[in-house]
Amino acid sequence: MRRTVSKFSVFLFPLFVFAMLVGLFGFGSAQAQQAALDDVFVVRDIPVDETAVSASIARAAAIEKGQREAVERLIARLTRSVFRESIGDIDQETVRFLISALQIEDEKTSDIRYLANLTVTFKPAAVRTYLRTANIPFAEIRSRPILVIPVIERNASYTLWENPNPWREAWVRLNSETGLVPVISPIGDLSDYAGLSAEQSVEADVGALSEISNRYGAGSAMVAIAALDETMPDRPQVQIIASRVGRHEETPLLLTLQAAPEELLDRLLDRAVTAVVGALDDDWKSTNAVSFGQAERLHAAVPIQDLQSWIEVRRRLENVPSISNVRLLALTANAAEIEVDYFGQEDRLIRVLDRFDLVLEGSGFETGETIRPVASPAVPTHIVRLSKVR
Repeated sequence: MRRTVSKFSVFLFPLFVFAMLVGLFGFGSAQAQQAALDDVFVVRDIPVDETAVSASIARAAAIEKGQREAVERLIARLTRSVFRESIGDIDQETVRFLISALQIEDEKTSDIRYLANLTVTFKPAAVRTYLRTANIPFAEIRSRPILVIPVIERNASYTLWENPNPWREAWVRLNSETGLVPVISPIGDLSDYAGLSAEQSVEADVGALSEISNRYGAGSAMVAIAALDETMPDRPQVQIIASRVGRHEETPLLLTLQAAPEELLDRLLDRAVTAVVGALDDDWKSTNAVSFGQAERLHAAVPIQDLQSWIEVRRRLENVPSISNVRLLALTANAAEIEVDYFGQEDRLIRVLDRFDLVLEGSGFETGETIRPVASPAVPTHIVRLSKVR
């Protein structure tokens, strides 16, 4: 059967010229992934403080201890809490093998003491291999930021921006750089006060919550209501109900924590914040863990406006950790035809692509979609496109 050649095929003039352009842009898959994921594989702000018989011995001990802490922080960032105990102790030789660079700042020494602050950069490929060998599921893509709306309930009344709100203060104290789910705490300025009330938050007013979420550049908002029970002043208790706005398919997070003996309220609320963030982080890792089982393949068309738009789409695809290969089958003035090899299930790939501002959807060729296949006899089953117009 004769195959039809698109009238736009002249754009190829010839295809090897495009291949040379791709080479000039340096689209190595490993290089692109490295550039995109460097931040995830960097652990910052590790304070070290060691004392020994000499400053040099204290320095060596401090750096070794700091490197080990950096590995522990990285593994906690990439893996779910339920799997961490199975990893066990990591020997120092392995620790050194996983590290690619060490930055030392704010060094201070005396005759017997050494203090500094470390930043440790890890080798992504080595870390992935280590975790796969240990059979530990892991994720390495950060979610979009979540804006937390901290409402406190006391004596049957709700407080958000007014003081005192120790629950909001606890979220302000949070260091959210450790996990894969960035959390934003609103500052409570006049715009916040005017745009969202405690009652609107509790009632999940989608319009008001979406507006404040957009203003902070967050991907979504989560209303976290802390019901404080102080009937036992020396052992207060807090019940947390946290739910993502507009995510009806998600089950709200329910937590109850009680203060330990002599534990202050601020410390109890700090623990509650950590528990909520940990649950968010575990849920993200559970649904976005990289699967390295049998590879899958999809045949897709990419609508493009020009060569640069195709370059941008390909760059983003090659940044996705679960994608192992992207093959260009053909290129015309308005579409690229590609094959994508990836690990895991398609619904998981859709979620990961969204994090790179890409949309994966059915091709719609059977319903008259205007983008036509240009190379292979099989019709592309999917469309990959940018989710934002550039």
